[in-house]
Amino acid sequence: MKILIVFNHPAPYKVALFNGLSEKHDVHVIFERFKASNRNQSFYNESNYKFTLHKIKGISLGDENHLSFGVVSHLRKYKYDLIIMNGYSTLTEMLALRYLKRKKIPYAFYINGGFANEKECKLKKKIKTHFISGAKAYFSPAKKANEYLTYYGAPADKIYNYPYSTVYEKDVLQVKIPTAIKVLYWKEKGIEATNFTICITSFIKRKNNAALIKAWKEIPQDYALILVGEGYEEPMYREIIEKEKLTNVHLLPFAPKKLVFEYLSHSDNAVYISNYDIYGHVINEALAHGLNVLTNTKMVAAIDLIKDGQNGLIAFPGDDLVSRILLLLATDFFSEAIKTANKNTIEESVRVHLEILEKICA
Repeated sequence: MKILIVFNHPAPYKVALFNGLSEKHDVHVIFERFKASNRNQSFYNESNYKFTLHKIKGISLGDENHLSFGVVSHLRKYKYDLIIMNGYSTLTEMLALRYLKRKKIPYAFYINGGFANEKECKLKKKIKTHFISGAKAYFSPAKKANEYLTYYGAPADKIYNYPYSTVYEKDVLQVKIPTAIKVLYWKEKGIEATNFTICITSFIKRKNNAALIKAWKEIPQDYALILVGEGYEEPMYREIIEKEKLTNVHLLPFAPKKLVFEYLSHSDNAVYISNYDIYGHVINEALAHGLNVLTNTKMVAAIDLIKDGQNGLIAFPGDDLVSRILLLLATDFFSEAIKTANKNTIEESVRVHLEILEKICA
């Protein structure tokens, strides 16, 4: 089957998925741009494309927006058995969807997550509904994200769920690293503690890291909090750490995937209390390394992957954050975390995608 996929930028986990699909189908891909401006360049570490790449000319706007008639021009020249549009949020995607709708060309609509905004104005909802509705099939990473699609006009019986993953089977930790080795590992990096909680994040307001840092004032001194990332809020974090004399809170710079996975495997817990995340790959990455995970209901992945008290913890609205952190530090979800991660690998994602393709193209 000849498939065209239109996606914003070559995120490595998307490249891995497209490569996997290419083993069974003739996959063609258009990336609107080759870097989102809010991403560190080392994020784009996968260039071994097994699919056919088509480049288009256009103008990059802001962090991820893009304007080009290139996709429309491509669709006029070439025919495909299936066209998959990953979202509608860029001007390029809007132009392509408008063309597909006008020409009555069947296509599938793909999302990476999302929450329905029931407080938005009627005009905005009408615009979203126009672009989201009308596909022959929908790919969604979680049941919570299905609600987003149906809110904007997608028929529930046309939605197919897939595991959304950034980890290969080989990345899933099978044996827990001994505490003594973890202690030595972090000591060599200037962090002395007996227990390690990590947060792979961006230093921006949406991630709500300031609240996490402030909460750590109530955590015992020998329990370290390590935030890894970069962003405009870093000076504020350092100011909080200095003001509160938090000797057990540490900031590390952005790290490439290999080093991130090394950090995770040498940690005990992971905490993510974002104000909003349309998915949240960091949760599955933490589970894949057997960590005790605390997250909240503002992340789609949390709702889909975490069963509170069974393979991790969820901070529900109204919960006391410090109490939930202390409970996390007293638990061990290693075995259940690994079981969950084994069901959410890139290989499993490819397998499910291939099944969906068979169903919608039968």
